[in-house]
Formats: sequence, structure tokens, C-alpha cells
Amino acid sequence: MAAVRRRGAALLAVATAGVAAVAPPAGAQFRPSPWATINACDPPSAPGSVGVRVSVPNRRDAAQWVRIRVQFFDGASASWRVVRSGGEDGFTKLSDGGGRVFGGTNFTFTVPAAGKQLKLRGLVDVEWRRGRRVVSRAQITTHGGHQSGIDPLLALSAPTCVIQR
Repeated sequence: MAAVRRRGAALLAVATAGVAAVAPPAGAQFRPSPWATINACDPPSAPGSVGVRVSVPNRRDAAQWVRIRVQFFDGASASWRVVRSGGEDGFTKLSDGGGRVFGGTNFTFTVPAAGKQLKLRGLVDVEWRRGRRVVSRAQITTHGGHQSGIDPLLALSAPTCVIQR
């Protein structure tokens, strides 16, 4: 498994709205359930990085919390496994409720050696909380179909990211 580094919060705010509450742009795709997508995959400006973007709807005016993790595909066992070191930061509050919000983060991996590849996807735990009490939860994996011509952070929307040289 390749090493992973998380980028600092200031860079995340520029790159993917860094797990912060952001009003969704007009024209973005809305669904009654939360969703997540890969919105950056090994771009030339940040080799080895993968971005995960999430959209979380309001539920009964409860605060929206997310935990974003990255999974890698283990070819030996033909299964997805959670990156254990550096692949998450714990739960982060997106908003106090009252509307759909976007958030996200970037993870940076060591680029695999020539001829090797690293296949990644996002795994997101969503909780709606009133105070300390969890009133609802969901777990979702990244999927495609959320491109937006208006939101530059949704120019790409994919279920997985393959990093290879």
C-alpha cells in the first residue's frame, strides 16, 4: 500500500471547499439522499492526489457531520480496504442544518512505480446530530454522475480514481 499524506486545511479550502459548509451552486444535481464522488484524480498540478466531494441534505434541522475515508482495491483479495494510516481525519461538522451542503477533502498518495497502479474510492460516513445525539446516519461510497458546468469542483465526477505511471 502506498503512503498517503493529507493536505493542510488552507489548501483544502481552495482545492475542494475542504470539509466546510458551502452553499450548493445553482444547477448542481440534487438528490434526497447524500452522495459522494471523486472530483479530482491524479491531476498534473498535484500528482498522486485524489479528491472526494460530498453533498449532504438537511434532515429535520439536525447538524450535518461527515467522516471521509479512502479505500484502495486489494487485488490479492479482490476487495476494498480502508487506508489505515492518514486516510481520514475523523468526523467534521459541515453545518448546523437547514439546507443541503457540500464539503470535501483531498488525499495525496505516493505515486506507484512504473507498471503498477493504485485504485481508490471514497467511503463517507454521514451523521445528522442534535447536540451529541445521532438522529440519523448513512454510509456511502463514491459514484459518478454529478458533473456540473457551473461548479468547477464538479468538473469531474467518478466512482473511482486510478493512479498509475
